[in-house]
Formats: sequence, structure tokens, C-alpha cells
Amino acid sequence: MTQSFTTMGNPTSWRRHWTTLLLSIATLVGATRHATAQHFDVLVQVVDGRLATGSADVFSDEWSLGRQVYSYEFDSDYAVADPGFNTLIATSPSMPAGASALPGNSPLGWDFLPMKIDGSLANLFYWNGAGSSEEEVDFGALPGPDYKFELYGRTAAAGVDGSPVIVPGNVINNTGSNGSLHTHRSFYLDSGNLNAVTTPDDGIYLASMRLKMPGLDSSQPIYFVFGTPGSTLAALQAAETWVTDRVTELAPDFNADFNDDFVVDGADFLIWQRNLGAQNALLSSGDADRDGIVDPGDLDVWRDEFGLALESFPGVASPPLTPASHAVPEPSAALLALIALAAGRSAYCSPRLRRGV
Repeated sequence: MTQSFTTMGNPTSWRRHWTTLLLSIATLVGATRHATAQHFDVLVQVVDGRLATGSADVFSDEWSLGRQVYSYEFDSDYAVADPGFNTLIATSPSMPAGASALPGNSPLGWDFLPMKIDGSLANLFYWNGAGSSEEEVDFGALPGPDYKFELYGRTAAAGVDGSPVIVPGNVINNTGSNGSLHTHRSFYLDSGNLNAVTTPDDGIYLASMRLKMPGLDSSQPIYFVFGTPGSTLAALQAAETWVTDRVTELAPDFNADFNDDFVVDGADFLIWQRNLGAQNALLSSGDADRDGIVDPGDLDVWRDEFGLALESFPGVASPPLTPASHAVPEPSAALLALIALAAGRSAYCSPRLRRGV
């Protein structure tokens, strides 16, 4: 106590101690800002009746749409609560142009999607992380049979294990009455028995999902690139770049799959036919080109995508596939006859649509 009073009684010593303390605090704050400056969540808004994703940088207050790839490193226990999921309400000055708020009191959910790389269809891929450039990225099979990547939702977890299937997810959270939502859920990598025996092999793990909400079209596929604690930042960045450059090819996103069964076939044509002329329409009504109207333009999209399915969509290949490498079947004669009849009907309806009748 005597020493403390002596120090405080010496103005020069007092100023020196406080200066050192303040510099230490400033250094700590600066380091913290540097460490968190790149933190961003998955921004989720509505654009033309469809969920749209982007980047919500909560520290710099920057909000933008268009991002579909998110990379993070697992903590030492192979779990991480980032990225979170974030939205803006209708009155927010940060709302991106053309976007709107999510509906109030609505559940935001997800499905895990399979991806296709070099002909292999799987809902979880692995790269050992040996490299630091996009050219060295080489995603393939998981390092063991018991691996699983999970996301813990509002009431339950759902996970993928490298199987060639879609896995229904849970609810991330419900929006508030004004469409607000900011939620962090846990992502977890398990090599079997909750990592009780062995920890996962070091490297980079890749999973994909789509976000969904009642009354809206599901989002485009989004991708999560996670590195283990023993992986390098250079490898994680290379993998993120690799996925970003192939974001439209990796996972299925069929514009003419109106019944959401991941097959573009005659059943989708019948949905388009039944709803021909509908306005303020969603994909589920046959609006393949997402212009809000079910019209002949949507039939053209259906023709182009007819035959696409999880098994037949091309995915990513090295080298890229030629068009002949992933040809899809032509519609049957009976279906072509129905198309001809529908085309005649659409020609009759089109003038009425143009007049707004």
C-alpha cells in the first residue's frame, strides 16, 4: 500500500504508468479490430420473390448482396459459430438496391445440397490443403467413412456425410415481426463418435446448402469452406477462390424444376401449362425466368433444361466438360405434342397479357 501511494504521489511516475497502460489498451483494441475486421455474416434478403444472399460485415456496417461463398476456420474443438445469419429490416438505410426485407414471423430454414466434382456427386468434399494456389486445390472423397459436417438449427441438427443426396435441414431461426433476424448457429466437424477417438484430418472441407422460407423461392446454392485448426490460411483462401470461380456449376440450381424434386421433366411442364398467364408468379408456379409472369419464355427455359437431374447435371470437371459430354434427353413425342398445343394456347393468350387483361 505504501508503494502504491508513493508511486501515485510522484507525478512523473504516475504519468509514465498511465501512458504505458493507455498504450497497452490502444494496442489491444487495435489488435482486436484487426482480428475481427474481416468478420461477416450471411446476409439474407428478398429479391424478385427469391431469397438472396450476400455479406453482412457487422463491424464496418457494410451490407451487400451477391456473395455465395463463406470461409472460416474451425476452433480447436472443430466447432465454430460463424458465419451467422443476418437480415436488414425494410427501414434500414443499408438495404441493398433492389432488395426487400424478409417476411415477419417466418422460419428461415435450409437444405444441404450435393455437389458434383469430376463426375462424383457428394454432399461433403475434402482437400488435404497441400498448396496455396487455386491450381493446387483438389477436392475429393472424405478421409474416412465416419465423417460428418453438421449445422445445429433452432430445434435439431442436420448433417452431411459425403453421400450423393439432399439432406433436409432444420430452422435457423424465425424472423421478428419486422423481418429482423441475427442468429449464430454452430457448425461442427465430426470424424466419428464426436471426435472421441481421433480428430478429423487436417485440410479443407466443403459443403453446400440452399436457404428457404415459406412463400419465397429458395436461394441459389451457398457454400461453406472450412479449414481445420492445422490447415493454413493460404490453403483456405485458395479453396475459397476455387469455389467462387465455380459457384454456378458445383451444386444443382435448376430454373425449370417447378415442383422442387431436382428433376426437370414432364411434371414441371404440366405445372407451367396449368399456370400459363399467371402474374406475380414464383418459380413453383412455372416462372422459370423469374420475371413474375408465367409465359412462353419460361417454356423456352424448360426446353433447355429438360432432363436435368442430380445424376445428369454436369457439375465441375477438370478439364471442363464439352457440351456433348453431358447431353440431356429430348422430350418424348407425346410431350412434344403437348408442347405444341401449349404453344398455340400461349400465342392466343399473349396479346391479352400484353394488354394487361
